[in-house]
Amino acid sequence: MQAFEYFQPKTVREAVQALHKHPKAMVLAGGTDLLVRMKDRVNRPPAVVDVKRLPRSDDLSYAGKTGLHIGAAVSMRQVELSSVAQSRFGAIAQGATFVGSIQIRNRATVIGNVCNAAPSADTAPGLIVHDAKVQIAGPKGRRTMTVEDFMKGPGKNDLKRGEFVLGIQVPAPKPRTGSAYVRHTPREAMDIAVVGVGASVTLSPKGICTAAGICLGAVAPVPLRATKAESILVGQKLTPGKIAQAALVASDEARPITDVRATAGFRREMVRVLTERMIKAASRAATPTRSRRAA
Repeated sequence: MQAFEYFQPKTVREAVQALHKHPKAMVLAGGTDLLVRMKDRVNRPPAVVDVKRLPRSDDLSYAGKTGLHIGAAVSMRQVELSSVAQSRFGAIAQGATFVGSIQIRNRATVIGNVCNAAPSADTAPGLIVHDAKVQIAGPKGRRTMTVEDFMKGPGKNDLKRGEFVLGIQVPAPKPRTGSAYVRHTPREAMDIAVVGVGASVTLSPKGICTAAGICLGAVAPVPLRATKAESILVGQKLTPGKIAQAALVASDEARPITDVRATAGFRREMVRVLTERMIKAASRAATPTRSRRAA
């Protein structure tokens, strides 16, 4: 590992100033990717800006009006174990559980997963189907944008010079909303997704789907929203036939490639299978049970 300058700002302004002064600096939150790459000399930043001491960086909180806030230093493990995330944002909590080992999840951050912008990022589909937004600070002030738009391509995000992600804000879900995420990998753990699927549905009191989200991971340059499949579900009863139809359309929307891990055809078929499963799982999560009503 080559020598570098280390900054540990106490305010957002100090962090922005350090990043603007050192255009090739890199942000340290969890460090599970960055430190490994620095040791292997894949990344050789002249400066590292540690954001763990910033106000609210470790804040994982929920409010009825604003939803779920995930700070820059919030770990995967915090989200995985959060009762609020489990009950209201199932796809996000489930995505966090797939990342590495428990030791890794105690360090790795959700925001790092998003900023790395890997097509296979396990938290991205859940965040996207819940319409999450990144909160960005920079020399020109603050701005927000959806996670979907923020991830531009493999390893590419929308951050400009001097900018970094302060947090992620996830809107409070409407009543009778459920979501779920799953991935397929050759190994059960410590692997990246060959295919990942996140789904969310909102049901009316009569069981009609009023909103749906389907996001596919590892089958396009970015996590891909399957909008045509979503439209098949909205306004309909989620019958087995309708769910199967939406899953088939989602597989057509995928843009997989063949590589050493799987063929494009296999990935497309897994999209169909997993999308069907996740719509059903999200529908079950959206259906109130007696215990949920009592809570």
